[in-house]
Amino acid sequence: MSGEDKLLRVTDINIKKFANGRAHFTSEYEVKNLVIRRGLEFHLQIFLDKPFNESVHDFDLQLQLGDKPVVSDGSLVDIPRVKSAVLDDWGFQVTQSDGTTVNITVNTPADCLVGKYKLIITAITEKVKDHKFQLKDDIIMLFNPWCKGDAVYLEDEEKRKEYVLEDMNEYYYGSSYHSGRSFWYLAQFEPVVLECAFYLLKLSGLSRSHYGNPIQIVRTLSSLLNSEENDGVLVGNWTGDYSGGKSPTEWSGSEAIFDEYMKTKKPVKFGQCFNFAGLGTSAFRAIGIPARTVTTFDAGRDKDASLTIDRYYNHEGDVLSDMEKDFIWNFHVWNDVWMTRPDMPDGYGGWQALDPCPQELSAGLHRCGPASLTAIKRGHTYFNYDTLFWFAAVNGEEVDWIVDENGKMKVSDIDSSSIGKKISTKKVGSFGREDITKHYKFTEGTTEERAAVLEASKYVTKSRQLYKNAVKDVKFVIKPIEEAMVGNDIVFRLKIINQNKEETRKMFVTVTCYSVRYTGVKVHKILKQKDDMEVKAEEKDFHKVKISVDDYRDKLTESAALTFFVMAGVYGTSQIFSGHYDFVFNKPGLNVEVPEKVKYKEAFEVALSFTNPLAKKLEMCVFTVESPGIEGHMTIKYRDVEPNGDILLRVKMIAKRPGNRQLVATFSSEQLPGITGMTAFEVVQ
Repeated sequence: MSGEDKLLRVTDINIKKFANGRAHFTSEYEVKNLVIRRGLEFHLQIFLDKPFNESVHDFDLQLQLGDKPVVSDGSLVDIPRVKSAVLDDWGFQVTQSDGTTVNITVNTPADCLVGKYKLIITAITEKVKDHKFQLKDDIIMLFNPWCKGDAVYLEDEEKRKEYVLEDMNEYYYGSSYHSGRSFWYLAQFEPVVLECAFYLLKLSGLSRSHYGNPIQIVRTLSSLLNSEENDGVLVGNWTGDYSGGKSPTEWSGSEAIFDEYMKTKKPVKFGQCFNFAGLGTSAFRAIGIPARTVTTFDAGRDKDASLTIDRYYNHEGDVLSDMEKDFIWNFHVWNDVWMTRPDMPDGYGGWQALDPCPQELSAGLHRCGPASLTAIKRGHTYFNYDTLFWFAAVNGEEVDWIVDENGKMKVSDIDSSSIGKKISTKKVGSFGREDITKHYKFTEGTTEERAAVLEASKYVTKSRQLYKNAVKDVKFVIKPIEEAMVGNDIVFRLKIINQNKEETRKMFVTVTCYSVRYTGVKVHKILKQKDDMEVKAEEKDFHKVKISVDDYRDKLTESAALTFFVMAGVYGTSQIFSGHYDFVFNKPGLNVEVPEKVKYKEAFEVALSFTNPLAKKLEMCVFTVESPGIEGHMTIKYRDVEPNGDILLRVKMIAKRPGNRQLVATFSSEQLPGITGMTAFEVVQ
């Protein structure tokens, strides 16, 4: 036998995808690659051209991450052969050899780089390294919430299932008084999501040495999920004009957005905060970082870092929009991600707030966070990243100012409890809203909450002391408006209580109603009404304003939201009241019907239906359908719908993965966008 014939050669490698996938909780990934989580061992089966002889044969294993890998940054790993399993380090063992087949176990450290590795195995014969075999498909390494040594370790198994493995999500919208929910298909196991996440990291130029650091990973990805820098994924648009793209409410999940982006490598049009948050939850869960989608109602946007959200009125009760810099969003949706914070003192790990929505600059890029929820709650606004902005978003103070003809300003009212209400996320293990306000702030008005505000105020660049007006004997209370379906009339009510025991009080009340975007931006004035009233001593009365469907029919935005601004003053005194109330009309739900059980790889029918609640025609109608384990996502144009007419669409889909599944669908039109529905079903073999 010639010398060359004696040399051992690797002919193939079995990645044991099923067994490794089950052990690493990666079986759901729809890729042909081996997907593993760091800090765990994985197993390979090596096929040889001749029987393995332990006395003369051996292997070298090498992993290479990216182009021109080097040992110094962790992208080039020569895995040593060890006699016994090693904890939290690289090493491989030969566990079994049977003729031309060898089984090995590979150990990985809990802090190694995540990404796509090339695996190269060199066969050794009598210490001669002759033949290299490269695995055709990259090995994909993810963060590992199941490993105690990983920075993203999450102890609770049910929370791991929810915040890493659950691929159907919901977010909340509307106002703190009138909220609804929409469903969102995360698609983190679809090939395009992992592909896009790693593409964005490469596009960012982030040093490979940071690929093992979840803080840097999420901060980098959040800046590229929007398109403001480096042609990231999604273009933000809050104008109401979505020509040249899709309305943000047309999207029903992340897969379609990532898919379009990866095909064109150009930003996708268009999105708003709930779309960016959906993309964030998808990308972070895909690479193994626990993530949740969070909605905050009455979210403050403090542009001057004063910790106050300032509104300006004239004496007629008109809002002085040209003076406004700050806004109160009816709702804002962002991400929480779970990780340790070694860059901060002990106790600040856990949930971190992160916003990929392109609203704020942080170190020159459009991103915000990650900021420790513990730091936000305690008012420790000096910690990274952007904690001052987060504090104002959930616990700022709303200040109303009266501006006279000479430009002189005085405070009319301060509301310390109006910002950051009903902070919400999806429940663990089921659909429904979980209130997580207590994670972000102490109970309003408590000693702890006031102390947190005082602590945060120490680090405000422009500090000012504000005082409320003197004691008032007339009390004004805005009453909640009863829920109403779009297309119906509503009545706004202001309760007035004269607490003076002797004197009748005369007053003026001005109510101005605008249609608004959910960001608080005013679009159309619906109505302005000023009335004089008189309330006797120790009595109460109501000031009522009716808004008819004819008043708002052609003026609503896609969020179907109205804001009422109130200015009231008591004649003969210095008593002034100002306030606002956000109202959101209900929209009909989209009925989604599928068989309770459908057969794997066979076509089944989906029926989508609802009734147009408007006395006007719906035009430019579009349905979208997405579901985990279903072949493709669908966008279907639909005919115009007559006033108060019924809508029914039937489509065929194919199940590509067995198990319990959900299907989410949306309907949008020029006159009535953002109708959503979801149903559950089982795919059987």
